[in-house]
Amino acid sequence: MKIVTKFAMFCIRSWVRFMFKPKAYFVDKKVQTNHLKKPCVIIANHTSTKDALFLMTVLKGKKNVIVAKDWYEKKEFHWILAGEGTIPCDRFNLDTEWIQLARKNLEAGKSVIIFPEGKTRQDGELNEFKSGFAFLARYTGCPVVSIGIDGIYKFSHRTRYIVDVPEQVVRTKGVPSSKDLADKSEYFRLKCKALKQKVLEMK
Repeated sequence: MKIVTKFAMFCIRSWVRFMFKPKAYFVDKKVQTNHLKKPCVIIANHTSTKDALFLMTVLKGKKNVIVAKDWYEKKEFHWILAGEGTIPCDRFNLDTEWIQLARKNLEAGKSVIIFPEGKTRQDGELNEFKSGFAFLARYTGCPVVSIGIDGIYKFSHRTRYIVDVPEQVVRTKGVPSSKDLADKSEYFRLKCKALKQKVLEMK
């Protein structure tokens, strides 16, 4: 089954590269690489269900993605999502288990991809960011990498994205306050929004 899953993901990644011809931009020329050598919390805006496959294709290095538990449990997707090592998160109820699974991944040297909006939005705005990613960064001390995706997945269009420099979040002792997490979440939401707008304006 593992071989089947790997082959399926190879086909999916090949399809993403062929269909959308990803084009990368970088905020800082000193870090013009998609290879994530150190574990980090990767966040991005969420305009399409294709976003997760897109980032898993274009970003190099060891990484896992947080997926909605209701999608993870669907029979038609479960076999490949489980085989690829994705981490399910219950977006409708209080769920802390995914935090522990994500922490173990980070400690094992894997980066974690999160879409903090929790759902897609196509009107150009970004939904409120859920604070789980901020708590994870505070909890582990891993840097946050913000990404803006143009969100246009058409055969005639090169889907573009821009990668910001890793931003260190100070590790806290104990539980960070809800205000601190809310402030951090809004800070990174505005950053991702600006990155998305920036990449939309690029040619």
